[in-house]
Amino acid sequence: MDFIKSFVWNMNGKIAFVFIVFLLLLNSCKENEIYANIPLIEYKRVYFLQSDGKDSLMKLVFSFKDGDGDIGFADADTSAPFNPLFDSDGKLLNKYYYNCYVEYKEKIDGVYWPYIPPGKTDTFCYKFRVQNLTPEGRHKAIRGELEMDINISDGQRLSMFDTDTIIYNIYIYDRALNRSNIIETPPIVWRR
Repeated sequence: MDFIKSFVWNMNGKIAFVFIVFLLLLNSCKENEIYANIPLIEYKRVYFLQSDGKDSLMKLVFSFKDGDGDIGFADADTSAPFNPLFDSDGKLLNKYYYNCYVEYKEKIDGVYWPYIPPGKTDTFCYKFRVQNLTPEGRHKAIRGELEMDINISDGQRLSMFDTDTIIYNIYIYDRALNRSNIIETPPIVWRR
């Protein structure tokens, strides 16, 4: 009888040991995701928040993937090439100070055109400094979603636009100065 109890206990112990080893092996077989080191972005969605029945804040959402995870800036990242460098007219000369660009185009006679504000030579573009998204640990590959807030309730801005139908072209830079692909939103109609 003692032999049978010993045998059953040893078998249960062996089964438990094999099961634990199997779980450890299964967990260690989890493959790390591999992406290119140049950021890849994809349009996801846009939605609006309203005030007084009019669109006032647009939320623009897109996904990203990056193999070395060097997306975003820390607050202290203001040394070259990420420093704010301006000319005598106050125009930002360093395109790497911002790392997310959302270019505005409006529909005129069925064609989408970049908008150039009166008295300016550059097209209208929202610019953002995305915060550092680099993961901790050895594996730096990263993916996720970014949501950009675009304030469209500012009366001065809305009075610039002669149309309610617009599109945006979006791209980002990583800290190695690699530019992502450029994505375009579907046509977006504002309720004013």
